[in-house]
Amino acid sequence: MKNQKQVISENDLIVLLNNQTKYQFTNVKMRTIPKMNKTGNPYFEKIEKETEGNFNVGVDYERRVKNNEDKEGLPTTFESEKPSGKHHISKCVLRSDKDSSVHYVMLERFTNLKPKVEFYFEGQTIEKHLFESFIPPISESKKQVQQKKVEVMTPKISNIMEITLNGTRYEIQH
Repeated sequence: MKNQKQVISENDLIVLLNNQTKYQFTNVKMRTIPKMNKTGNPYFEKIEKETEGNFNVGVDYERRVKNNEDKEGLPTTFESEKPSGKHHISKCVLRSDKDSSVHYVMLERFTNLKPKVEFYFEGQTIEKHLFESFIPPISESKKQVQQKKVEVMTPKISNIMEITLNGTRYEIQH
């Protein structure tokens, strides 16, 4: 049954993601509070970032990096490390080391598939250039030596608003 819509709870989403056995493309809509410098920042913790785009879910990060190394003729020596502050409980679901009620989903993003991004300040859209100077620079992975990097992100499941899995669009009630 393709193209169905369903409203589910956060716990239902965790169960769905825990049962994800292989990677698949997914469309995700999420709302997060971007990392920002605090000093002198009138926007600190007041900006919301809404992102909607296509990602891979259920990815084997280490295998994907090794495949890219191999394709580029490099030795396949990459070994992934435990993500900082969290641990895997399934292929794509992680749990916080400090608070077992906080879950994350591992998504692979693609540099050639830019997501749609909008920023909100006190409920109104705002242009990024107005607060961009408060956003710290993003550091690139130093462990991956190949040209085509595997980029993963782990947003909190509580930030996921909508996700498509196996042809069904899920709206998450928080």
